[in-house]
Amino acid sequence: GRRIVLFAPLYVSNICRNECLYCGFRAGNREIVRKKLSLQEIADEVKILTAKGHKRLLLVAGENDSSTELKYITDVIETIYKTRTGKGEIRRVNVNIAPLSIEQFRELKKTGIGTYQIFQETYHRQTYKSMHLSGKKADYDWRLGAPARAMQAGIDDVGIGPLFGLYD
Repeated sequence: GRRIVLFAPLYVSNICRNECLYCGFRAGNREIVRKKLSLQEIADEVKILTAKGHKRLLLVAGENDSSTELKYITDVIETIYKTRTGKGEIRRVNVNIAPLSIEQFRELKKTGIGTYQIFQETYHRQTYKSMHLSGKKADYDWRLGAPARAMQAGIDDVGIGPLFGLYD
């Protein structure tokens, strides 16, 4: 329609186990400082964003396959929603995180997220393989199936983020 929705990205972690040739977060990049924001740091960032008038966020995190990662993400979302300033609060948290199982997506849904969004980068299987050397993201089919698993889990707003230019 005629509606444009803006959101502010909130990067909560650049810790990643994948080796994607085009990404600065890739595991092999030894030139960046790895950081996972504390819940207090997240609340501080949310206060800054809401003071600027933002009501929607896109939570972004590197793909860390740690068994505690989903708990961290759900704690982050809870922190975002409960943080308030004089100008209000974040009303919608959209999420761009690693693909999950159906059961994990059900846990994510319980947090009250808006949209689950995932970057596939390219849908050309050979290019995908040549760009994703290792890590869970190297599994093309697991990643490709993430939107369907999210919807099976009851998340009704799912988006993709294609990265044009990897394949002609």
